[in-house]
Amino acid sequence: MPAEKFPFAVRLVGFAPEEALVLTALLAQVPDVSTNPGPGYFCLSDDSLQEPDLLIANGAELSALAALSTLASGEVRPALIVGDPVLALPYPSVLRPVEADSLHAELQQLVERRADALAELAASGLPALPERRLRQRLDFDLTDPAEYEALRHPGSRGAVLVVDRNASFQAHLERLLQPYSIPVVWAGSEAEAARVASSRAVAVALVNTAMQLDPYRLSAMLRQGGGPLIPAVVLLVSAPFVYDRSKAQASGVAGLLDKPVADHHLKAVLKKLMGMS
Repeated sequence: MPAEKFPFAVRLVGFAPEEALVLTALLAQVPDVSTNPGPGYFCLSDDSLQEPDLLIANGAELSALAALSTLASGEVRPALIVGDPVLALPYPSVLRPVEADSLHAELQQLVERRADALAELAASGLPALPERRLRQRLDFDLTDPAEYEALRHPGSRGAVLVVDRNASFQAHLERLLQPYSIPVVWAGSEAEAARVASSRAVAVALVNTAMQLDPYRLSAMLRQGGGPLIPAVVLLVSAPFVYDRSKAQASGVAGLLDKPVADHHLKAVLKKLMGMS
């Protein structure tokens, strides 16, 4: 089965910031289509709510290799190891220093096997992947159970609010969510978004950070606006915007989605935030 051509989301696991930047740059390189017509890739931000399509782990970090046992899902969400792994694991690897050609060649093989695995699941009628938690579960957790109880909330079946320059994305999302009867509304400014969230039930707000606005101030406004629901605010992010984790946490931002985001990832995140099966 031919591999999909849209950019694949990659999660880097266990790398120092310097090496992560190098790998991000290598993944962003577009192969020569005349010799290697393979797909493109981009790295997910640390606070991204999107599930990765592929994983790349640091073979020198035991914790990174251990994390693959819960993060990877066979051929459906495959993994690649960088360097000689400290443990013998059934994943392909590339040697350091990593070269773009070898990295893209290994990933293309994983993408092709992933496409075959997804096709088999679709033919069998089984779901592609199990839903995963928004937060990592610790093996040895001393957290007060009351804190986890506070994180649990019933599903919110309000509207999805799109805050963007124009209504193009809102119209696309409305078609995508039509089978679930979820209304999608649009706001073109902070003031308009605040009015919408205060006057109707908004379950999730998607904010395009390419607009001329302060997304953290807007998040606080939406969540403190006194509307029927307190919306989960998700930032839609692409360069040159730099996500500020401390400001995001202080203003109640649920997380981010790196653009471009494929429809199936977008739908999965919205269903998870809205408590839908």
